[in-house]
Amino acid sequence: MATPSSHQVLEVLGRIKDPDLGRDVVSLGMIKELDVSPQGKVSFTFELTTPACPVRDRFKSQAEDAVSELPGVTAVEVRMTANVRQSFLRPKPSDILPGVKQTIAVASGKGGVGKST
Repeated sequence: MATPSSHQVLEVLGRIKDPDLGRDVVSLGMIKELDVSPQGKVSFTFELTTPACPVRDRFKSQAEDAVSELPGVTAVEVRMTANVRQSFLRPKPSDILPGVKQTIAVASGKGGVGKST
């Protein structure tokens, strides 16, 4: 029996949808380092957007089930990782106050409870 192509593997993995983003995991770039050995072993990295992904286990089992159903697949190895991307909205500290290395926060402590002496 012939081993599946990388394209076939990506096609079945593309049926897995991210519930939060509403797109498939392949188009989102979550499938990395895909390898199909001549013996039919398929291995890849499933890269999540957060280490605390609530659907991590579901993604892994869906990926294993989908790929293992392909003809010619003898084993499936899914490595789950996370790549937390920096926020695009947060400015770099050097852009907030150019030329300033350190800042000190000062509060006046006016009003409220617990400040009487």
